[in-house]
Amino acid sequence: MNMSEEDVQQKLRDLFSDERLGAGSTLNPETIVAGARRRRRRRQLMQTTSGMAAAVIMVGGGLTVFTIHDRDNGAAFPGDQLTMGAASSSLPLPGPGSSVPPESPPTQPSETTSTPMHSTASDGPVKPPKSTAATKPPAQGKVTTGSLLTAAGFGKLRLGMSESEAEATAGPLRAKEVRGTCTYGYAEGTAVVPGPASVSLTEAEGITVINPSGTVHTPEGIGVGSTEADILAAYPGTTKDGGAYVAPASAVSAYRISVAKDGSAVSILLTSNNQDCQFS
Repeated sequence: MNMSEEDVQQKLRDLFSDERLGAGSTLNPETIVAGARRRRRRRQLMQTTSGMAAAVIMVGGGLTVFTIHDRDNGAAFPGDQLTMGAASSSLPLPGPGSSVPPESPPTQPSETTSTPMHSTASDGPVKPPKSTAATKPPAQGKVTTGSLLTAAGFGKLRLGMSESEAEATAGPLRAKEVRGTCTYGYAEGTAVVPGPASVSLTEAEGITVINPSGTVHTPEGIGVGSTEADILAAYPGTTKDGGAYVAPASAVSAYRISVAKDGSAVSILLTSNNQDCQFS
């Protein structure tokens, strides 16, 4: 049988005013009814909140069981608790007068376009890129200072000339000296001879050595200041003889290139390959 709140209050008044209790009760029936009403509303609110919390937790993912305790009467109500990953946290319940936050839609993972990364790791030794053009050594610096001394001679003064031919070309030989089979002299520079030069000659071979006094250079660009590398590059087959390099000039002649201690050329003369005279 359902009773109204007024009926309940009247029954409580009659109960507490009964003389059989032996003493007047200090309890107020209105206070008891109001407290019961508050507990009933709190219970209903907690039941409603539990259902809404369960809905939010269901959307979030994990589901676990927890118990909501009523602080007033100790009654327990089953509810739900969200577990995120391996850790579980209790969801706080809203108190009287508070509102439940609106449900947020689940966040969709953003789609990102990933660009494949090019690996810089090498499976083996890195090979150098192929060269499109052959590597050339630096151009050799050629010497062009001074007069030209060729494989054949010095101007019109040539190897193999007899003494009379040499004097007819360069004028009388000065400081003429005969030692053994060799004659040594000094030819002046003329219109057909670039400069003064010492010569050595024999009756059988004619002029065998031409040694210009001034600065000269060869057609290959070797002259005073040329390095050992320059000489070897210009004349393959060059040999070393004391303080000079003997560089082949032709089938019958060679350049004798005197060098300083640092290997640079200081003077050049022309000689026949087969001769016994001194280098004057």
